[in-house]
Amino acid sequence: MLAAIAVNVSGCASFRDGSPSNIVVAASNAPAMADGSTASPPPGFVGFCMHNLAACTGRTAGPTEVALDDQVKGILLTVNSQINDEITYETDMEQFGVANRWSLDAVGGYGDCKAYALAKRQALLAAGLPEGALRIAIVRTPQDELHAVLTVDTDAGNLVLDSLTPEIRPWSQTGYVWLLRQSSDDPLRWVTLAQTGNSQPEPGPDLIGEILAH
Repeated sequence: MLAAIAVNVSGCASFRDGSPSNIVVAASNAPAMADGSTASPPPGFVGFCMHNLAACTGRTAGPTEVALDDQVKGILLTVNSQINDEITYETDMEQFGVANRWSLDAVGGYGDCKAYALAKRQALLAAGLPEGALRIAIVRTPQDELHAVLTVDTDAGNLVLDSLTPEIRPWSQTGYVWLLRQSSDDPLRWVTLAQTGNSQPEPGPDLIGEILAH
């Protein structure tokens, strides 16, 4: 069943906390982040892929999670911290004069949450992490803002690299409501999340209208 949902992530949360860099590993009884129904990708992401085919195609079969050893922990902390420091937050409207644009060119310049997530994904790919474990997700914050983050699927749980904090946390400990993320086998295919206490139920007309209103 194709979920008729179009997430137009035009604005992102911009507050960043001052937590020390750290990786919090999920408790053994924490829920796993499981795929739900196939969903329409964010419209801005489709436009991004039209101009950045290499970032959206050509995935080969491979691992869909990474072993969270000390080396990988160091890579994740370094990438999350460096990208957060190397991009200055600015909305798409302020930078481009449009409401929704996904861009890979923000490092050393300006961008919003989508730019941080894309840059982290590219940096982790360059560091040798498997593409199938690196998945951009769309969430709703406790302040009711749509926000994009990068998830990293590991053997110790699903971790979140976020532009709002240097701390890397399990998905179930972010305080976010999870809406969509990329599938592990195709970056152009997006999915809802199987319903848990942290994920949004299968979207209906009211939710679609709420998301499109952002």
